[in-house]
Amino acid sequence: MKTLASVLCVLVVTGAMAQAPDAGTPSPDAGAPTGVLTKAPVLKRQVEAQYPPEALAQQLEGTVVMLIDISEAGAVTDVEVTQPAGHGFDEAAVAAVRQFEFEPAEVDNVPAPVRIEYAYQFVWRAPPPPEGTEPGKPPEAPVNFSGRALERGTRRPLAGAEVALPELQLTTSTNEEGRFSFRGVPVGNHEVLVILSGYDRFRTRETIAEGQETQATYYVQRRIFSQFETVVRSERERKEVTRTTLQVAEIQKVPGTQGDTLKVVQNLPGVARPAFNGGQLVIRGTSPNDSGVFLDGQRIPLLYHFGGLTSVYNSELLDSLDYLPGNFSSYFGNVTGGVINVRSRAPKMDRFHGTVGVNLVESNAVLEGPITENLGIAVAGRRSYVDLVLKLVPENEDGPSIQVAPRYYDAQLKLNWTPSKRHTFTLQGLTSNDTLGLVFDRPADQDPSVNGDFEVTTGFNQLRLGHQYKGGALTVESQGMVGNTKIEFTLGDRYLRINALDLDLRSTAEYTLSEALTLAAGLDIQYADASVRARVQAPPREGEPAGPLVNEEIITADADSYQYYPGIWAEARWRPFKELLVVPGLRSESYLFGEQKVNKRSLNPRLAVRYSLTEQVTLKGGAGLYHGPPAQEEPNSTFGNPELKAKRSIQYSVGSEWQPTPEYFISGELFYNDLSRLIVSSDRLVERDGQLVPERLTNAGTGRIYGFELLARRALTERFFGWVAYTFSKSQRRDKPDAALRLFDNDQTHVLTVIGSYKLPAGWEVGARFRFSSGNPLTPIVGARRDDNTDVFIPVFGPVNSQRLPNFNQLDIRVDKNFIFDQWSLDLYVDLTNVYNNPAKEGLLYNYNYSESAFLEGLPILPIFGAKGSF
Repeated sequence: MKTLASVLCVLVVTGAMAQAPDAGTPSPDAGAPTGVLTKAPVLKRQVEAQYPPEALAQQLEGTVVMLIDISEAGAVTDVEVTQPAGHGFDEAAVAAVRQFEFEPAEVDNVPAPVRIEYAYQFVWRAPPPPEGTEPGKPPEAPVNFSGRALERGTRRPLAGAEVALPELQLTTSTNEEGRFSFRGVPVGNHEVLVILSGYDRFRTRETIAEGQETQATYYVQRRIFSQFETVVRSERERKEVTRTTLQVAEIQKVPGTQGDTLKVVQNLPGVARPAFNGGQLVIRGTSPNDSGVFLDGQRIPLLYHFGGLTSVYNSELLDSLDYLPGNFSSYFGNVTGGVINVRSRAPKMDRFHGTVGVNLVESNAVLEGPITENLGIAVAGRRSYVDLVLKLVPENEDGPSIQVAPRYYDAQLKLNWTPSKRHTFTLQGLTSNDTLGLVFDRPADQDPSVNGDFEVTTGFNQLRLGHQYKGGALTVESQGMVGNTKIEFTLGDRYLRINALDLDLRSTAEYTLSEALTLAAGLDIQYADASVRARVQAPPREGEPAGPLVNEEIITADADSYQYYPGIWAEARWRPFKELLVVPGLRSESYLFGEQKVNKRSLNPRLAVRYSLTEQVTLKGGAGLYHGPPAQEEPNSTFGNPELKAKRSIQYSVGSEWQPTPEYFISGELFYNDLSRLIVSSDRLVERDGQLVPERLTNAGTGRIYGFELLARRALTERFFGWVAYTFSKSQRRDKPDAALRLFDNDQTHVLTVIGSYKLPAGWEVGARFRFSSGNPLTPIVGARRDDNTDVFIPVFGPVNSQRLPNFNQLDIRVDKNFIFDQWSLDLYVDLTNVYNNPAKEGLLYNYNYSESAFLEGLPILPIFGAKGSF
């Protein structure tokens, strides 16, 4: 009896969220290498398994699914059965697979070990004619049966699928485009079988007519459906001390974030919970203004739409996100906190794709595809309709009425042109706009100055042109940006209007001298020319309790100013022997302002070291000097001090990593951050241009931050991903040399996050997120005095940040149901925030004379229903 054992394999995700710490220059596109699978392993030597006699006698069929570890040399190092078939199939498949030989996989064009999922299909066939019978060799016949195998729901071509006509003992495989063909199929009705690892077995029947070619398209159902391409996780050179990389497949499924990329960062170790679950990024106890968010290595002026509802860049166009909490390489500058680097992806080039998403807050759409063979385009847009919903809600007679309801929109355009393998050109356009307005019918009880119309508008536009060259050992990438930023604020007769022209240039070169040494260097220039018109009172700074502004000085401004930050950097990645990686770097920065008398500069040496104790355990550590220039209005003589120096941070960290299997990763790290030259308020008078004027701001502040982080992660596979992150930290400040240490406004001693998501059968997926954090520090009000001039009570404050708000805890759940059609898919979901309705205590509210108080609470239970269709 003749048998067929068909062998098919598919790569699976074994690490879509990669913690890749190290210490040097990331790849030019984003300051870190991408870790992209550039070549899949190719089966070079196949050994056919022996069909188990018992199964053969009973005409049984089976599929054995295995995980195979393939070395960088292409050898099979381990085989693990994950879905047994019994009846002797498992033993036969494992014995055969252990003898396979592969052409090794490549990650970033370098041979690398990978883990693949491999399905060995045992298909029973009818016996051949008895021996001695001469069947006769048929003449070459024309193709009369052909077709194509595509993935159901995404229309991806299925390469390497077996297409069989079992009754006729005919079989073939699909090519890279998913196409197949047969010659001389007899007239009649025949069973057709399509088999591919990771997919449901597809069965149908086709009728072959005389003198005609039957053509068919088969949509094969993936066992665990995903809209995203699978990615191989493998070891790649690690250069940052700590880097966590998130892939889009994880980002869009984390509960409580509505699929937003930047909001997912708030669930990683070292990140404190922002007030009202908003958009501030408090990384390792530093101020939100001290951290930087980059898109493809260049800064984004605004991160979120109002209230942190969603970020300003569509997540559908993102490739991944790198999170660097500290001790990052010389590639990044002008930052003393952490770094978020979001990497956009190239448009898809196989065909046109589209996505339309709708939920209770906003709608968005994405369209992308090829224009020519080497030119692709992607267009995305989003618009909220909170303003339309609020028009249906009755206004509160005792509170402010809505004049212009919250409304935001953003749009992105990206062109990607690859005229040759070595050159890639990109053109990217971004726009974002937010508007909000309220009308106060009467002055506030505590502050009569809060009266009249309130309006705020923020927005920016950017145009980016980039070029990348990859030739042998040399890689060069350059990107220029021109844009404008707009901020307008009005409250009664007070206002602030800022319009800025933004210019940015970044160029990076990397050259590999040998396997042991790589050199990298770059140029980084930022320039902003702003027009400022203002009649406003200065808001309280960090560490200054907020009180009525009625007695505060009104500052007026009508001037233009510029800020210019040129920087250059260089570093080496040296591996004196296989287990040790040393990455020294140096960055030079300059800070120039319009009213500045003396230009300010800084040198920033940095070092990171990694040592592999074993193949599974790595020790890591780093130290570096970081500077951050005065931000926004701080170097302006009207609002601040043009002679301010850059804030300074000396960062240290040591830790270890343990990766027992490719799917599991555990990391621990101690960190210490020594802060100096912090910008604080000053009541001194200084001489400027021959006149005594208020100094307003000075570099007299110091501080320290210390703690440790733990991360345990299960990488994204076909069904499950999740992580547990815990941070202990203490962030303290000293406002004057003789002042006592106090807690930072956003200090949170304990932060715990637990996340998990699991794909169930029939297209269901469920995920949960639990968060706990210490309450933010609070400055108590111990009394109040009445100001006779304004008839307002002025609070008397106790020690700054000497008390805390209650601890925060919250559970969020997300449930998805995927409906898979032949040429498109539909995802219906509910994202339920604060499941057990435990609103966070965000602050204290007082009555007019501060004799009574109540907690200011955050959002209650909030269900977000949505749908997303993709083709």
